[in-house]
Amino acid sequence: MEDRLLDKIAEPFNLQLPEYDSMEQMIENVLPAVRKFSEPSFDDEDASLYRVEWVEMSDRPGDTVISLHRFQDTGEIRIANDGVLEAKAFEAEGRRIIIGDSIYRNSLLYELAFMDNDFLILKRHGNEANIKKKYRFFCREAIGTRLTWNEALEKMVDKYRNSQFPLIFVAIVVTILIAAMLYLR
Repeated sequence: MEDRLLDKIAEPFNLQLPEYDSMEQMIENVLPAVRKFSEPSFDDEDASLYRVEWVEMSDRPGDTVISLHRFQDTGEIRIANDGVLEAKAFEAEGRRIIIGDSIYRNSLLYELAFMDNDFLILKRHGNEANIKKKYRFFCREAIGTRLTWNEALEKMVDKYRNSQFPLIFVAIVVTILIAAMLYLR
């Protein structure tokens, strides 16, 4: 009986995300809810971009390659695709980052959509109608190697949905205490 009561109380806080057909579609719907928790730019030399080893997530069926990216502060990206090493170049300034074979050859411009210690989402710059792959989604290695893209995005949403609960709870308790003190005065 007690378990059911607790389940009913917790139900509004355990919202289930709908099923999405593609990673891009899910990112489009999740970003507005979590964007305010993002680091503001790549400018800080202590930014998560440089401190974390990122696994690029993919929603392509049958894609099982683990693509580990390490952004060096020298402008080099060291990439290990299932252990096979390659390198790319990048240049980050403000909220924009250029990634390619070199800065001016076979490179693309992205904008920071979201970044924290666990997740990085880059949005391709340009006319969305002309772009096939609009987002690049990366997770910290510990998350990206054991979760699928949709599980990782759900984890990102849960991280910030749950972080707001204690603040709401404290605000409600303080409001009740103040109301009780005013009533009993």
